[in-house]
Amino acid sequence: MAGERPDAISRLDDIIATVSFNSTCYVVQFQKAYMYLLLGNSQMECGDHGGAIQSFERAQAQNRDYLGPPFSAISLITGWKFDNLDITIRQRLCEALDAAGRTNDAAKCFHELKTESGGHGEHLEWAHLFGQRSSKKLEHLGDTAVGVQRYDEAVSHYSTALSLILSSPQAILVKRSKARLATGSWKEALDDANEVIALDPSSPWGYEMKHAALHKGGDYDNAADAFETMLTKMAESPDPDVQRHGDRYVSPSSTRGTIRKIVHRTLRHSPRVLINTATGRLHNRGEQASAFESLPIFKELVSSTTTRIDYVRIKREVREYFRYIMLSHNWEDNEPLYHQVVHIAVYDLEESPTHEKLQIFCKIVRDAGFNWAWSDTCCIDKSDHFILQEALVAMFKWYQGSAMMIVFLRGVRPSSPYGALAGSLWNTRAWTLQEYIAAKVIRFYTEDWTLYRDLELPNHKESPEIISEMEQATGVSAGQLIPLCPGLGCIREKLHLASTRRTTWVEDAAYSLLGIFSAIGIPAIYGEGEASLGRLLANVLTRSGDVSILAWTGESSPFNSCLPAHITVYNEPAMSHLPAPIPNSEMGRTVTGSHTPSFDLDVALRLYDRLNELLTPRFAESRMTLPCIAFKLPSFSVYRTSSGRVYRTDATEFGMVEVRTRHDLSRMRSLYLIQPWLDTLLEHEDTRGGAFVEDGVVLQPSGNSDDEDISDGEVDYEEIDDDSSPPPGSLPLPSPVEIEPVDRETGARRLAARLRQPFGALLLQQAQTGRRAMEYRRVAADCLITVRFQDDVSLADILDNVRMIDVL
Repeated sequence: MAGERPDAISRLDDIIATVSFNSTCYVVQFQKAYMYLLLGNSQMECGDHGGAIQSFERAQAQNRDYLGPPFSAISLITGWKFDNLDITIRQRLCEALDAAGRTNDAAKCFHELKTESGGHGEHLEWAHLFGQRSSKKLEHLGDTAVGVQRYDEAVSHYSTALSLILSSPQAILVKRSKARLATGSWKEALDDANEVIALDPSSPWGYEMKHAALHKGGDYDNAADAFETMLTKMAESPDPDVQRHGDRYVSPSSTRGTIRKIVHRTLRHSPRVLINTATGRLHNRGEQASAFESLPIFKELVSSTTTRIDYVRIKREVREYFRYIMLSHNWEDNEPLYHQVVHIAVYDLEESPTHEKLQIFCKIVRDAGFNWAWSDTCCIDKSDHFILQEALVAMFKWYQGSAMMIVFLRGVRPSSPYGALAGSLWNTRAWTLQEYIAAKVIRFYTEDWTLYRDLELPNHKESPEIISEMEQATGVSAGQLIPLCPGLGCIREKLHLASTRRTTWVEDAAYSLLGIFSAIGIPAIYGEGEASLGRLLANVLTRSGDVSILAWTGESSPFNSCLPAHITVYNEPAMSHLPAPIPNSEMGRTVTGSHTPSFDLDVALRLYDRLNELLTPRFAESRMTLPCIAFKLPSFSVYRTSSGRVYRTDATEFGMVEVRTRHDLSRMRSLYLIQPWLDTLLEHEDTRGGAFVEDGVVLQPSGNSDDEDISDGEVDYEEIDDDSSPPPGSLPLPSPVEIEPVDRETGARRLAARLRQPFGALLLQQAQTGRRAMEYRRVAADCLITVRFQDDVSLADILDNVRMIDVL
């Protein structure tokens, strides 16, 4: 009977004993198979999984799954089931292997069983439960392997787990896709992702892995599309957690928008048109941006940005791609202009020396690994006034922002000796001055496109030999020249540098300085002649208040009589016009000595306050309003000397005044001598010159610029090499006198001392314009008019003659 196992076994032994072995061998095999099965079950209950495995394997070896009449009788007697015995043994073997931790062997056994049994009937439920249980164990093993970066092992576990699952394998497919991706098998990972999508198109996780696999394979466009679809699926999900999970991602469209903004800001500071060195075609800014978007790096940036926009990397990649190199050269006949090149590649231009110059320049830039090149010949549409105006003002900063400037020295042979650069035609032109000053990295090439003096240095601007030649050519030391930046710093020094340069067109003497002075809003009007310089200087003086611009001798500008007609007048220093500095020790003694009853402190204070209250000089169109101290002069007498005519007058305030001029002063009335150097008198700032520094830098130790848009670093006044001897013909620059902050009374006493120093006066004549307001014109002198206030001129007299005058 069922449950009376010992008795049943005894009866079974009796039956077996009465049966001939040859005819009843299957009985013995089934008996042993069944008994091994029972033994294995008992061992499983006791936790002896290894013993159970052996018993089930022996049972499997004995069983032949053959049912005959004797087994029917035995089944009736004992209640034992002999049909499907082989399936039962294999099921128990699978369970024993799984319980023993031999999960892969259990899976193999399971697959053999499914193949032979067909996976149907009463065993289907068992197969489903066993597959789910074992797959979870295999999934856990895979997760553990991933945790220790054994990705191949993880793939194996996940693959086995998938073979056991009868339905819904998406989660494990996603994990296997990730593990395969970690091994570099992006194609297999993509197959898993696509299978997940096919099983559940509404799920975002398949698209997530599809994006990752495609990105790994370099298919960035489709990767970004997959990522966009993933975000859409997350947004459409009914699960709030999934929706919130989607909020942490950045969409590809947002990333593209960010990159385009960075590209736009980058291109805003570069030339409007550049030459693509790969194709030789001109590209405007829109075409430059499109060229970047066609590159794999743009697509990779979009695809790789998932949860956070890496602004630093994007800016780095954008700036690296858009680095450009500029050409500096002398214009020649038959230069390729914009309208000639806009529809043809530079490399396809017909043969000519100037076309070859441009072509070789572009090839050098291309071979150096740069994508973009610029030449002022073909990259500026000079027929468009707005574009030309923009280029004239922005060119300094374009050169300053370039990765390198290549200088082509036409006329300088490869075998030229030292000094050929300094004496070259390139070094005489006005435009090349700002190009040399602005560019941070420069390489000089001779007329056969070999490096000048065979200098293999990456930056010729740092070559001692080049520095020496440029000092010789400009008359300014490198310590003063190199830090020069655009803006309103060191105006006189910039004008001095420009005064030594030549231009083909009169107007270019001014227009070549628009960038150096950041003079926005001055239209380029070729044909206006000398008035162009006047308009520039009026703009600079109004913005800066630097009256040292008025310190010159020569010919007046048709724009305004107080401004010069020619920039060459600035070849002379401004310091001779200004009151000389008083050493601190001497000034201290003078201030101390003024503490006497004879010194009228009240008037000194009122004069000090009055001068400080005056507005800065400014222009309204061509009319200048100038604060000054003005005294009317007696009539002049003319005297003839060996050097020409001299005009003299004896003025109460100044004593003998001597003027050399081409104008006949003996016929002029209402002449005034003025002292306009009020900032110098008040010691507001050092207007005598000094080291070139950036805008906003006070000439003090450790004075740093606040202008972040201009400054790339800090300039320290003490870093200027004061021990270096200036080159021959250089501009003499006196050492600045340190001025301590002073109180109002001390300031007034110091002012009184400085008023007694000699200065270069300006001669003005009252103009007859028929207007009520008094207006004046400057009478240009050929030589400096040096005067000083007489000792008997009181501070009250000076105070009475402080005024704002209009100069035409």
